[in-house]
Amino acid sequence: MISIDLLQHQPSAELTAESSIRLNEVIKCIFKSKRATVLTGAGISCNAGIPDFRSSDGLYNLVKAKFPKTVVKGQDLFDISLFRNEISLAIFCTFMESLYKSSLNAKATETHKFIKILKDKNKLLRCYTQNIDSLEGSINLNLGINLNEFDDCKNFIQNWKSLDVVQLHGNLHKLSCTNCFSNFDWNESYQSQLANGLNPQCSKCYEKYEERLYSGKRLTGNIGLLRPDIVLYGEHHPQSEILAQGLNVDLRAKPDLLIVMGTSLKVDGVKKLVKSLSASIHDKGGKVIFINKTPLSKQWENYFDYEILSDCDSFVRILK
Repeated sequence: MISIDLLQHQPSAELTAESSIRLNEVIKCIFKSKRATVLTGAGISCNAGIPDFRSSDGLYNLVKAKFPKTVVKGQDLFDISLFRNEISLAIFCTFMESLYKSSLNAKATETHKFIKILKDKNKLLRCYTQNIDSLEGSINLNLGINLNEFDDCKNFIQNWKSLDVVQLHGNLHKLSCTNCFSNFDWNESYQSQLANGLNPQCSKCYEKYEERLYSGKRLTGNIGLLRPDIVLYGEHHPQSEILAQGLNVDLRAKPDLLIVMGTSLKVDGVKKLVKSLSASIHDKGGKVIFINKTPLSKQWENYFDYEILSDCDSFVRILK
C-alpha cells in the first residue's frame, strides 16, 4: 500500500516528486474507471454544517444540558441499550430530533458533489454510505431502500440498480414503527414530541387496535412507537438480506475501482463489505483507494493500493 500524506503539505508548497507521481497515479485510476464503487463515512459530512458530538456547542453537550443528572457516553447515543429505560429513551429521542433538525440546514459537500459527478459521467456503479443524514438526496442522487419494493423478487435487480446510494445504517429523515415497521415522514407533531423526549405512537397500529376493539375481536399485539429509521449498535439489521443480495449484484457487475472516503472502518459489517469489494476488484486488475484524515491500521495493508491522508473535500478539489 502506497501512502500519500497531504495533511502535512502546505498549500503554497509543492509536493515532493515522489508524492506528485503517486497522486497522479491515483487521479488516473479514478478518471479511467468505468464502474466505480464508493464507500463513505462521517468524515464526508464534517464540512456540511452538521455539528459534531464533541465540541462545546455539539449535539452531545446539548443533550447533557437537558439531562444533567444522567451520564451517557457519546457513542451510546447510537446504541440499542438506550431503550432499556424511560430516561435513556428520552435522551435518545431528544438527541435524534436535534440531529434531524441540524441535518435540515446542512449543505452537500464537495465530496457529495464528486459522487454526483461520477453518476453523471456514468462511472458510478454504487455508493454505499454509513451516514444517515441523506445529504445525497439534496443533489438528486437516488437513495433509500423501500422494503415494499424489494418484496417483489422478480424486480429485485432492477430496484437495486436504480439506487445510486445505499444507506447501510438507515435514514434519519424517515421514522419507523417499533412494532409493525411502517415508515412515516417527520411532521411538526412528531418533531415536537421527540424534542421533548417522547416517542410518538404509530397511527397504523392504533387504527388496527381500534378496528379490533369496535368489532368485538380479541385485542392482540401492541401499539408501536415511532423512532428514526436507523440501525443502532446491538440490534438486528432489518435490511441485511437485501444488502447481501444487492452486494452480490454489484460484484457480478465487475467493479474496477473502490474509493473509501471519510471512515476509519471500525464497523464489522462495513469491514466485510470492503474486503469483498477489494478482493473482487483486485481479481479484475482494479484499484482500491482510501481517503481520510486518520491513517489505516496495518490489517488493511493488503486490501488497499493507495492511502491518501487528507480532508476529503480538499482531495476532491485537487481532482477538479
